[in-house]
Amino acid sequence: VVRAAADGEKLETLDGVERTLTPDMAVITDDGKTPVALAGVMGGMNSEIDENTVDVLLESATFSSGHVSRTSRNLDLMSEASIRYERQVDGANCANVAEIAAALFEECCGAEVCPGIVDVYPLVVPAPVIDFRPARARMLCGAQIPDEFMVARLSRLGCSIERVDDEHLTVTAPTNRPDLTREVDLIEEVCRLWGEGDIEPTLPAARNHAGGLTVEQKRIRLIGQTLRACGLSETSTYCFADPNDLVSLGITEEGRGIPVKIINPLVADQSEMRRSMLPGLVRSVAYNLDHGVPNVALYEIGRVFFGHESKSQPDEPTYVCGVLAGKRADDAWNSKFPDYDFFDAKGAVEQLLSALRLTKVRFKVADAQRYPWLQPGRAAEVLSQGEVLGWVGNIHPASLQKVGVDVPVVAFELSVEALLRLAVRELPYVDVPTLPGVTHDLAIVVDESVTYEQLVQRIGSAGGKLLADVRLFDVYRDPVRVGKGKKSMAFSLTYRAADRTLTSEEVEKAHEKLVNKVLRATGGEVRS
Repeated sequence: VVRAAADGEKLETLDGVERTLTPDMAVITDDGKTPVALAGVMGGMNSEIDENTVDVLLESATFSSGHVSRTSRNLDLMSEASIRYERQVDGANCANVAEIAAALFEECCGAEVCPGIVDVYPLVVPAPVIDFRPARARMLCGAQIPDEFMVARLSRLGCSIERVDDEHLTVTAPTNRPDLTREVDLIEEVCRLWGEGDIEPTLPAARNHAGGLTVEQKRIRLIGQTLRACGLSETSTYCFADPNDLVSLGITEEGRGIPVKIINPLVADQSEMRRSMLPGLVRSVAYNLDHGVPNVALYEIGRVFFGHESKSQPDEPTYVCGVLAGKRADDAWNSKFPDYDFFDAKGAVEQLLSALRLTKVRFKVADAQRYPWLQPGRAAEVLSQGEVLGWVGNIHPASLQKVGVDVPVVAFELSVEALLRLAVRELPYVDVPTLPGVTHDLAIVVDESVTYEQLVQRIGSAGGKLLADVRLFDVYRDPVRVGKGKKSMAFSLTYRAADRTLTSEEVEKAHEKLVNKVLRATGGEVRS
């Protein structure tokens, strides 16, 4: 008797494990009460064949693939039988299969086969009858396949074919092919047997449709092209992450949501989705260094995953992240290359922002409290139009030591969404200057705390429309000549008007006004 298991019923399977069954599992019993096998999965120990077995009951059966699959997974018991039944077997040939097995027992083992069989087939599944159109097959396959070829190949698969008229065939699919239930299934078999490699590739017909990339797709490709032009190679790291990735590098969780856990991780150290691409790229640096590759310059464009307690789905923002370690090239006999430093990564970021035509770009000294994984004094926030795009800087040596990297690594991470949103498609045209400019040099002594950015902002604000260019050409420190705790910064200032040639009086007046405003704003003095 085959029946549903009782709730909490016990059965010791052939692997020696006693298993607790549930009503959605099927058991085979000897008298309707005592289970001797878990249907479609594994037999029981109480009916195991051993060296003293004389009489064998041979059963050939088929079971519901869905029930077998659920039973196998719920009990964490996968067997050859469960794998076969999950993929479906031919229920119409159980008697034939049993006769073949009995004949093998008799031939190979000297068994005596008792005559007759007991066949219980309560629900006979008829073989599917399918209307097949050869013309339809030729259209979908895109090849001129002859009718004779289709009939011959489908017949070899076990199909029974009758011709209705010139355009229709009636195909009865064999019961051992449960995947053949529709006309498209037969067409797929015809295409496979004809050979997909023999089908000439053609473009699909389309009217009033123009292909092409969207603006966002073009800009994302431009990001990759620009970074590759700067010497970085594209890579792809795992989206799965170790729960200790952020902690090991000292990356704060602020603004990164909560971890998105993986229910069935493949390995223990990849049990959640990444919240930053930096740990994966730093591991790539460590891997290359361990395998004798001293110069590493990599970037990746990918998604990170920020979970939220109040949302069923995490946020998946896209970032571009890069790492630089070693030198930009191997030393030669006649040239030596310096190691990568902060300004190499900053230059790649500047080149990227320039390619996307972002405006009002500035770099702000990174707060050590907000960016503890970056080395103080060698890190900066990247801003455009007052919005933070990301950061660039040297990874803190203490963070690198925790992941086994003993060389300096400089990195950057930028939000792709912010880059695409602030990118400018067209810049206003500015005429090439045709009128001469007047250049003045200005050396200002200021405190060490005054930065270059602050001075340039003050000079630009005070210069007005006549100030065309500001360029720093010297920084000088001397406790005696300049003063302790002070520095001299020398700028070359260019004045120019677009509609006329400036007179010396106009330039002197504008320059004097600029100097006075800058000195008042910075507390500095002009170095004579």
